[in-house]
Parts: sequence; C-alpha cells; structure tokens
Amino acid sequence: MSDSEPAPMPTRRPNGARALATLERLLVDDGWAPQPDGPAAFRFAHRGSSASFDLRAVVLVDAELLLVSAEAPTHVPPARRPAAAEYILRAGCGLYVGSLEFDLDSGVARARCGLDFEGEPLSPRLARNAIATVIRLMETYLPGLQAVVAGDDPRRALAAAEGR
Repeated sequence: MSDSEPAPMPTRRPNGARALATLERLLVDDGWAPQPDGPAAFRFAHRGSSASFDLRAVVLVDAELLLVSAEAPTHVPPARRPAAAEYILRAGCGLYVGSLEFDLDSGVARARCGLDFEGEPLSPRLARNAIATVIRLMETYLPGLQAVVAGDDPRRALAAAEGR
C-alpha cells in the first residue's frame, strides 16, 4: 500500500451493531417516534417553540461513527445564496461542537454533529448529546437564515440570532 492510498476500513464491528441498537432504543424510549431511513439510519421530527424540522441519525456501523443532522426547512433561492453562505460561514466560525453547512448548488442548509465512538460503546447520553447539539444549532441559527432569505443583512441576522 502506498502513502497515498487510504487504509482499508475494518469490517463488521460488533460495537457498531450495538450502537445502532442503542440509538434505536433511545429514540423510541425518548418519544422521538423514529422512522427507518436506510439500513442504519432513522428520521425523526423536532417540533420546538422557535423551529420545527426533521433530524436524521445514522450509524456508520463499520466505521463506528454516529452522524446526526437536520436540514433547514427553508431552501434558499439562488438570488439569496451568497448572503446565506456568508451568514452560515460567519455563524459556524465560533462553534465548539457541531457544524453548519450550506450547499450553494441546492440552497440547502444543515446543522450536523458527528461522534466517533470507535472502540467504546455508544452510550445513550453521548447519542443524546449529539442530537441536542444539532437541535440547539438549528434552533439558534434557523431564524437568522430565514431573515437572510427574507432580505436581511447576514451580519445583522447573525447578531439577532446570537442575541448580540
């Protein structure tokens, strides 16, 4: 194998399979009413006071990774994409955990959190923390994104979203 070739991914790890079962159990126990969304993924809805959106949680079983994301229900029209990209870039700059991303081609914005649990059992608490991170990001920054789509300045929308 040369230096430029990636190392082969390990195959079938029981820890990853247990993590999938843990994730499904906690989503059911916590009342999320998860729906299957692929072989190792679930979709579930968050209906909050400031924002409502769907979340997706995926366990990459062989890699022992948990990925949680939420797609903003607001799709950005082409004319507002440069301003939305500025908003997302500025908002994501100071984040400690999780990330915001924006697809310039489709106008889709997402909040995302990944967790590498390789070699450790995925605990319900860690999975809940990843879910809570995505919810917190979306609830905080979605109103500002919506303001930018409506024509607001990205800096002003960000200051309002962050309470500055």
